[in-house]
Amino acid sequence: MDTAFRALARRARSQAEIAALLAARGASATLIHRVLGRLRALGYVDDGKLAAELVERWKERGFGSLRIQAELSRLEIDSGLAERVTPDAREERDRARRLLERTFPPAELGDRKGLARAARFLAGRGFPAEVIDSLFDVCD
Repeated sequence: MDTAFRALARRARSQAEIAALLAARGASATLIHRVLGRLRALGYVDDGKLAAELVERWKERGFGSLRIQAELSRLEIDSGLAERVTPDAREERDRARRLLERTFPPAELGDRKGLARAARFLAGRGFPAEVIDSLFDVCD
């Protein structure tokens, strides 16, 4: 429990992260299961809450659903849970448009080179191709 508490004191962690940390320290599967059960009962570990908080943080930073899902996968958050908390297509399109407007002046989007640069920027932030394509259909 001490190892788990020390890890949780630094930042919130997923169940898989805690399990991996305990396993690396030589804890048995039974002990890991008991520690995770106790942490869940005390409310210290909640993958659903953690995923929702991280998604909101990453959305505020301007990341798209592909990047968000990759980050949740890296933290070993259940894929079904990750899909439920990631933004829907309409919300994501609106966020991508706002990010595009903040980052690129309209004059830069007037030619193919500027549009390509903006599309690469959005793709790098993890926005799906469908969202990017729909934005540039409006910009034409």
